[in-house]
Formats: sequence, structure tokens, C-alpha cells
Amino acid sequence: MTTQTDPQLETGLSEITLNLIALGAAIGSNAERAFRAHQSRLEALGVSKETMIEAVNMALRVKGDPHSIMMALAESTLTEGGGCCGGGCACEDAGGQKGDCGEDCDCH
Repeated sequence: MTTQTDPQLETGLSEITLNLIALGAAIGSNAERAFRAHQSRLEALGVSKETMIEAVNMALRVKGDPHSIMMALAESTLTEGGGCCGGGCACEDAGGQKGDCGEDCDCH
């Protein structure tokens, strides 16, 4: 006979928190099925979409760091100041200066 234990008793984290972490992990690992499963579970637990969006945005920021680092490496080693890997920067394409896109811009 197996008994199911309360995850909060084992970890100290609530079921909502554990599922928000799992939602972010699904984003980080591109696991669509896991994302959908944890989204459904969070909805069943009464978690707002705004709260889920916060978790997703945090995961995207964490996931984006390695991308930004690699883009900077590629730009610094493969181009001579010519924008994102030799192409036009989105900032410049919009009529601004390189790096004007803000912190989300990989061109600065």
C-alpha cells in the first residue's frame, strides 16, 4: 500500500509554489507538455494568469542570459562593430542607435 504525502510537508513549499517552479522549468527546457500540465494544475488551484506570467517572465529572463552572452561573444569575435552578428540591430532598424532597445537588446 502506497501513501501519498503532502509535498509541502516534504519540502516546505506549497503545491502552488512547486507548480510555479515547474512552470518556469518547463519554459527553460522547452517542455511544452510539462508547461501545459503545470498551467492546468495551477489553474485548478486558482492561481491567476498574472501570477503565472510572472513565473514565465522570470524563467525567460534566466533563460535569456546564456543567449545574450553567446550573442556578445559572436559579435565581438566575428564582427567589427557591425551590429548583431553583422546584421542591422533592431534599434537601428527602428531609426535609433545601437543599444537603444534597452536591456533586452543583444546589440549593446
